[in-house]
Amino acid sequence: MIRHVFMWKVAKGADPDEIFRILDELPKNIPGVRLWSRGKHKGLPGNSGDLWDGALITDFDSMDALQQYSDHPFHEEVVNRLLPMFSARAVCDFELPAGERK
Repeated sequence: MIRHVFMWKVAKGADPDEIFRILDELPKNIPGVRLWSRGKHKGLPGNSGDLWDGALITDFDSMDALQQYSDHPFHEEVVNRLLPMFSARAVCDFELPAGERK
């Protein structure tokens, strides 16, 4: 199982709720997503470093399934719509240990 973590900072003037609305179109239109969880940062800044405004966590059966999702034309369309709404973004993909797979 591959976990895909995407975090972003909202660009000045962009609507954070619109970002979530657009993101939520993805699992309805692209097969292969096993888990879909997203949210806005809560809490005050601490000693954790620079904070991200939002995060999306998705799980896929394999790296091939994640690549199919990433290469899907609808995903590419959504990315192009969202890019102007981000001032920064980060991605981390990793394999879940067998005991953490659900």
